[in-house]
Amino acid sequence: MTRRVELYGRLRDAGAGQAVELEVPPGASARDVLAALARRLGAGASLQGVALATDAAVLPPDAEVPAAGRLAALPPVCGG
Repeated sequence: MTRRVELYGRLRDAGAGQAVELEVPPGASARDVLAALARRLGAGASLQGVALATDAAVLPPDAEVPAAGRLAALPPVCGG
């Protein structure tokens, strides 16, 4: 299935733009989607600490990604 993943922060700065379309198998986990994103962005993009979220929640790595709805890759945020 094709899933659109919105990108924020350093992921958007990695040159991929505001969102990417990824091919993932039905029943893919959040970890699977992030792995597909890492392949798409290439070796220069670090996904350490990045979370995958829907409109309703941040998904645990083993959670199945819904077949429809918004997905966003959220890098860690820090402040001071």
